[in-house]
Amino acid sequence: MTFASLVHPHVDVIPRPRLDRWGKASTACLALLGVAALGGGAFLIASPDGSAMQWTTAMLEGSPFADFLLPGIILGGLFGVGSLAVAALGLRHARSAPFLAFAIGAAMMIWIAVELAIIGEFSFLHPTMFAIGLAIAATAVPWGWPTFRAWRRR
Repeated sequence: MTFASLVHPHVDVIPRPRLDRWGKASTACLALLGVAALGGGAFLIASPDGSAMQWTTAMLEGSPFADFLLPGIILGGLFGVGSLAVAALGLRHARSAPFLAFAIGAAMMIWIAVELAIIGEFSFLHPTMFAIGLAIAATAVPWGWPTFRAWRRR
């Protein structure tokens, strides 16, 4: 018995998620989303008027945003940096990684749905990014299930 197991007895009981096929798929999709979101966020931050993406601020009518700066920060920060951070946690077998991955996947699907409702214009990126969010959420469930079951038993 180690000192860590005396101080934190749950550490030995709750397994770290294995990087099995589900973990690898979720981590790969998180990395893909992270890189894409960093790129999109950088474009929006660099040109908040939307000109870098051939958009206009008129698309944001009815939204709480005057320009694309804050959406760019959210896209690059939450989905860019956040997805890459969760992918790194997954590679380190952090217990929270599958649960955070599921949250990011679900948030990406919500982001796309809200974006479509606000902007009203459709791009090939919408179903692509929605599918990546769905893939992250769907693969995070079997990846994190053994950890979740052990936590519930605890």
